[in-house]
Amino acid sequence: MHKLFKYSLHFILLLTTINITETGKTQGYSYGGLGYNASYLKSEGLDFVIDRYNETRPYLTTIMPYNRYYDGITAHFGGAANYFAYDIGFTYRSSVVSASGIDGSGIEVQRDLKNKWNTWDFSMGINLGNSDTKALTIGINTALDSEKTLTRSDTPDKIGVANFAKVNSAFKIGFEPYIQLILATEEGFGILLKPYYSWTPVKTDYSELNQYINPYTYINDPIPIEGNLSGFGINIILIGYGEN
Repeated sequence: MHKLFKYSLHFILLLTTINITETGKTQGYSYGGLGYNASYLKSEGLDFVIDRYNETRPYLTTIMPYNRYYDGITAHFGGAANYFAYDIGFTYRSSVVSASGIDGSGIEVQRDLKNKWNTWDFSMGINLGNSDTKALTIGINTALDSEKTLTRSDTPDKIGVANFAKVNSAFKIGFEPYIQLILATEEGFGILLKPYYSWTPVKTDYSELNQYINPYTYINDPIPIEGNLSGFGINIILIGYGEN
């Protein structure tokens, strides 16, 4: 995952050192499309709850990893007029981790923990240059973020049909500086690559989640258990593209 972000950034930064059009013109364009989002995110509060779950269950044969890799679908449309660029998009992403083991009653149990991180993005940027087949932009998203934590527990053979219980829900504002590259054909079909860094100043309190999945030990843990979900991501979107 780290290599994906590193190579994407290196490739796009390389393009900023060359003229993106033969003539150096900056006019305008528009686009819209649907694609894939991959993110590597971290929250110290969520990590704390997972650590407590693993530490207090010595019978686990598979410990619960941290929620780090999130992925899902993303839809965006936007464009540019001269040097001003804009983008509006929605991203649905989630991360699911699991732990399992034979508890004191001799029954094998599995717990799944899903964290969802959905965003509405409204961005403004600078059009560094565009032509009929490519465009390069830098900017920042103002994101309306929705974080939800869900969990379920059952035997491994039944866990797939068990319902998730929603435990945590938080709405917040975030910011995502980004670089955006569009590569298109002369027929107007192309790909949009958008690596970014996601950060929110508003913390989520995971105390309720800790009480839900660690009912016998949460009383000894601090309250609140807070964390900022932040990290790197990339959108890879198939788009329709055209100059204005």
